[in-house]
Amino acid sequence: MYHQQLVPSTTIKIAPSPTLNMKKYVHTLILATLLQFSAFSQPYTELSALKFQKYSAEENEANEYSTAVFIPIETKNSNYFIFGAGYNKLSLKNSSNQPLVSNLEALSIQLGGLINLGNDWSMTTLLVQKISSDFEDLSKKDYQIGTIALLTKQLNEHVKYKLGLFYNQEFWGPQIFPILGFDFILSDKLRFFGLLPRMINLEYQISKSGYLGFKFNMKRTSYRLSQQYAHGYVQEFKIETQAYIDYYLNDKVTLYGAFGYAPIRKYKIFETAGLLPKDNLVRFDNQLMAHAGLAIRIRSDRTEK
Repeated sequence: MYHQQLVPSTTIKIAPSPTLNMKKYVHTLILATLLQFSAFSQPYTELSALKFQKYSAEENEANEYSTAVFIPIETKNSNYFIFGAGYNKLSLKNSSNQPLVSNLEALSIQLGGLINLGNDWSMTTLLVQKISSDFEDLSKKDYQIGTIALLTKQLNEHVKYKLGLFYNQEFWGPQIFPILGFDFILSDKLRFFGLLPRMINLEYQISKSGYLGFKFNMKRTSYRLSQQYAHGYVQEFKIETQAYIDYYLNDKVTLYGAFGYAPIRKYKIFETAGLLPKDNLVRFDNQLMAHAGLAIRIRSDRTEK
């Protein structure tokens, strides 16, 4: 995929854009059927989820909406075909005079599989196709493609390790990094798991239906901008820490909520005009955050307490 060399610009301004028929169609499709794939690091399979997340610091504010579906289909020998899809919308409000796009969206579809290799080894591969932009003049330029490959070793009933590679073709170029995962059952109620470098999680089961935990998240991604922004892109980088609670209404339906702190959350705008650089960096650092959601999950470790 060809990518232009992009430099920060000083001339980007926010302006309203016309609503396109294609945009209306895609939004209808998203809201009706498409959702976001859940992380490989969790000790449960999240079949679907709906989440609202809010960040606030001084006069800056960010609201994030996401919805997801994940469908594993069993084939022969306990192997699985995987289908997933997702939609995420980020709305930003910035009180300063720094330029900032108000709405950023991502729509993804994932296809892959899980293969049992024997001797407690398994391999998961996933192809991720995504449209990530401000959804104003949708085209093939908004398209990203990525892949995840992950080997898992069940060492014993209490310890599991994962090793793999992540790749995504971001708008600044390829993003590639190794993945190291782990899942430690420390007691019948305490669990420590994660997928480095993106997430670490410590979780405690407080009752038959309730879980308390502490989570660390890190994310770096990009969104392409429309013609009014010279077809540049926004680069997002964030680090979050949060305390959360999950409550199972029954064996699968889960209410969850969290409260936390984002020490780093920043957005940098790049464009292709090649003007003299000056950082178009909008920081939402030191933000308080909260989120709430509803999910359908399959969790094999739920036991009577």
